[in-house]
Amino acid sequence: MANSIPDVRLKYAWLLADAASTVMNEKYGDGAPLRSFEDYEEIVQKYRGWWVPYNNDILHGICDTLCLEFRQNIIDINIAPWFSPISDPMVIGPAFNSQDSLINTITHEMIHRLITDNTSVVYEHDFIGDWKKLFGENHDWNTLVHIPVYATMKKLYLDILNRPDLYELDMKEVADNRPYVDAWSYVNSHDYEAIISSLDISKSS
Repeated sequence: MANSIPDVRLKYAWLLADAASTVMNEKYGDGAPLRSFEDYEEIVQKYRGWWVPYNNDILHGICDTLCLEFRQNIIDINIAPWFSPISDPMVIGPAFNSQDSLINTITHEMIHRLITDNTSVVYEHDFIGDWKKLFGENHDWNTLVHIPVYATMKKLYLDILNRPDLYELDMKEVADNRPYVDAWSYVNSHDYEAIISSLDISKSS
């Protein structure tokens, strides 16, 4: 299945940093000021160099796996200090120490975005209701929303990219987060292909 993919723009979100990162730095930081605009631009350039070689394979891989297309034709990845990764709007921090960790994080957030904002399902669709029916009512909310993401990541890393090290990396990076660990446990104790196929329930509005 040949899907079109969006342009991905990594950029230093200086307006967001000015409005929110400065406040968070004052509250949570050690008294040191944020780095300069030029420093953050240099980090963004490094991140672009890390992501671009994987961009097409990852985006085509997740689109083909889920039989979905992104609703947006441009996705900005906003980089701002003190932010934990989120998918909508997509924001990541400037503290990644390795290419693999950055790739893993962006992949994770891109799957969230594709599943919940695509051309096949109305934006207001009740995904949580679907997933409770599919995976059970008793999961933590964070566990429930990550079961589809981790099933897709497992398929992507093992069967498409041939990068089992990224699969292992993600489980290591979330090892201290109980809901995420539970989501991986569910995926690893079930057929991830069957989980992905079951998501057809989410493809009708």
